[in-house]
Amino acid sequence: MTQGELAVRGDGVGSYLYWSDRRVAAIASDNGINFKGRFNWAVKAAPQGVGAEVSNKDRGDLSRFETAREIEKALGAHATVAFDAPPRARFAKGVGQVHMARFTAGPERDKGALFHIRTASVRGQQVDLVLFGSMDNFLGRVLRPEDAPETGWFSSAWYAIAELLESRGRENTSQWDDPESLSVEALKVALYQGSSGDQGEQDGQPWTRGYTLGHADDSEWFAQIYTAVVLTEDRWHLRGSMSGAQRILVGAPVWVRTASQASVTRYADLRSRATGADRRRLPFLR
Repeated sequence: MTQGELAVRGDGVGSYLYWSDRRVAAIASDNGINFKGRFNWAVKAAPQGVGAEVSNKDRGDLSRFETAREIEKALGAHATVAFDAPPRARFAKGVGQVHMARFTAGPERDKGALFHIRTASVRGQQVDLVLFGSMDNFLGRVLRPEDAPETGWFSSAWYAIAELLESRGRENTSQWDDPESLSVEALKVALYQGSSGDQGEQDGQPWTRGYTLGHADDSEWFAQIYTAVVLTEDRWHLRGSMSGAQRILVGAPVWVRTASQASVTRYADLRSRATGADRRRLPFLR
């Protein structure tokens, strides 16, 4: 079963690992979603003992879980789960493994959060989502900025990605001047940022790279999408972890919700336990 076929969990069991209040508020404002003014309707006996009257009481603000469900309900089909419709997707959601890292956007910019999700459409097409957010939106202390070593390769396309994010996909004045090129660069950042030496040597081992934080299994996620491209066949000859990429979506995470904290693998823990050959694969520990 592909992720596009998976239903987002509807129960209340879980915890939010990442939550963007600012993005939630913007989505609500842009789409006329009102979270306040909910009422708890109750039936009470009428004073004369015949019939009943209905009263209401304001129940206050919604919880994160209730807010998320209100957004999903209001946006409906605008939040893709199948990934088969032609670009452009505005929102996307799903359940699966989420990889998390820090994103270095040049020496004069704050370092943000980077998310990579690999899934498939209902027809089997590989889909890569690359999402850029803020480290401030991680809840609790499960993943900490200081756990990600600031070492290794980072992309010279950081300024183009920053422009894409700031303009929400409307501007691109860089040398990667078409959506496919810039999307491929964003995916390269997600898969190779922090590499040392031959990038291929660290394929499939993100904890050996700089800037990486960890991954969360069985996680529900919701994202706002700025660009969605289907790569032109025969234009790209991608290798290693990038091979097989067919559709790339770039945007921003709104929330990530895990089944439990036990579903989060912290790469700082893997690094601290590394010995021998495993430790030699971690250049920042040499």
